[in-house]
Amino acid sequence: MRPIYSEGESSGELQGIVGALLVDGGGRWTLSKNRKGLEREVGFKTFKKAWEFMNIVASESARQRHHPEWANVYNKTFIRWTTHSPSGLSLKDASMARFCDEQARAMGELNEASSENKTDNSGSSLVDRVVGGCCSSK
Repeated sequence: MRPIYSEGESSGELQGIVGALLVDGGGRWTLSKNRKGLEREVGFKTFKKAWEFMNIVASESARQRHHPEWANVYNKTFIRWTTHSPSGLSLKDASMARFCDEQARAMGELNEASSENKTDNSGSSLVDRVVGGCCSSK
């Protein structure tokens, strides 16, 4: 599956960054169902750590003026980065995904293979149900 990039965002540089973030390229992200976003689940030992991670990402999101679609259940945070206008995957999405990886690693993210951090896709389903048009123009 190939990503769908935002208009004007299909540069070779972005393709290389996204490729490295994806599981197939050695990263931890997958493409969203519509191929217009990057998504992953991040797990920590405690709820407090997951919430601290979300606060750090929220602060950087405010600075970058770009917010994620996300959900949190106990020690797990599901994150999706996508651009709503113009629709598709953008450099901001890839940059924020990389920022999330750096912060998760620095905060002691649980090993992906750990049974404590198995993904059941419930985060993705929850976000899909809640997001429905959060950023569409009125």
